[in-house]
Amino acid sequence: MTDESSLIPLDAEMAALHVAFWSPIAATAAKITGAQFYDPRRGALWDALMALQALDIKPDVTTIAKQMGVKGEKLADLGRLLMDVTDSSHPAHVGNITEYAAVVADRAERRRLLELVMPGARQRLLDINQPLDEGVAYLERGISGTGALDHESDQLFTYDEFINQDLPPLEWVIPNLMAREERLVLTGGEGSGKTMWLRQIAMCAAAGVNPLTLHVMTPRNVLVVDCENPNRIMVNKFTDIGQALGKMNRKPQNLSIRRFPEGMDLGTVEDRMKLRRLCQITQPDLVVAGPVYKMYVGGGNQREEDLARVVVSALDALREEFKFALILEHHQPKGSGGTRDGAPIGSSLWMRWPEFGFSLKLTEESTFHDRQAELVRWRGDRDDRDWPKYLTSGGVGNLPWIDSVAAGRP
Repeated sequence: MTDESSLIPLDAEMAALHVAFWSPIAATAAKITGAQFYDPRRGALWDALMALQALDIKPDVTTIAKQMGVKGEKLADLGRLLMDVTDSSHPAHVGNITEYAAVVADRAERRRLLELVMPGARQRLLDINQPLDEGVAYLERGISGTGALDHESDQLFTYDEFINQDLPPLEWVIPNLMAREERLVLTGGEGSGKTMWLRQIAMCAAAGVNPLTLHVMTPRNVLVVDCENPNRIMVNKFTDIGQALGKMNRKPQNLSIRRFPEGMDLGTVEDRMKLRRLCQITQPDLVVAGPVYKMYVGGGNQREEDLARVVVSALDALREEFKFALILEHHQPKGSGGTRDGAPIGSSLWMRWPEFGFSLKLTEESTFHDRQAELVRWRGDRDDRDWPKYLTSGGVGNLPWIDSVAAGRP
């Protein structure tokens, strides 16, 4: 279908609302907002249902009307909409909520892009039988900042305007370690335990546990994008960390995991769109991804600098859009040493790009069952944070790595 009516997902929107009314807890997995609905009334109803769920209030005409501020003659319109939504014959199933949400998000994105298009791309985006990535690829080739250029003057500041602008308060993702939009790149030798530490950080943040102090914190939406490890190993390792968190009566409910064992290529529109869709679905506060060398595919004539720029450009665009903190796993050259001990392999861009750059280096005293590691900085921190100097093995049945000083352990 190439008619614009194909971008009005009435069935999917009504199905999502049906689930949100009868099974509001299940609907929270949808990760969409009312702004993505075609009909503002349906969008407002979705937001109201999600707000009531957060307040643990059962939805009905009275509570919904109060949440939406609907009074007088508009109550009748709300009543008719609720009758349609709650109709028991509606073809909606709780288990399909993420599919309904994916359709709503897809059509919303197509409508947004249509506002930017020029002749040719419009037809591609209207045809829902054509992959969305093909339309986006056409736009990327043909549009040079259309829409953005009209607002360029709004982003230009005088000196006084710049220094006197109102700055939002620092919003922590992990207290005293990482704030929104900040970047960390972690390297380490093979078997150093860097992957396990990153999994621990991800799972702790999703469970509402500070990964260093072990104090309770606000649970975060965390997206893990693994581009290398076998499924069985990942299941076992995540299970071990989950059991350790269970001893603290915490569970990483807000964790989402997506495997790309074959790797990704962020130089392609298709894989960039895949990653963006994952962010749309999960709305992450923190993204933990890598290893970096499995996130691009280089040709024989491409320099490491060019390849690195492809990856950081794609990640920075998503970081700016979704405001998440980002942790990347990277590799270091074998036998690396000197003043930049542990620095990432490849382009020097990796040393300039992040706010924090560490290498996890096992100490000489480490054994297989009793590991100790030093967190070596291969670049200066851009801000003062409570990153540890040393990590020690948590022991059997506990978290893989412990900062004994921060956790107050002997």
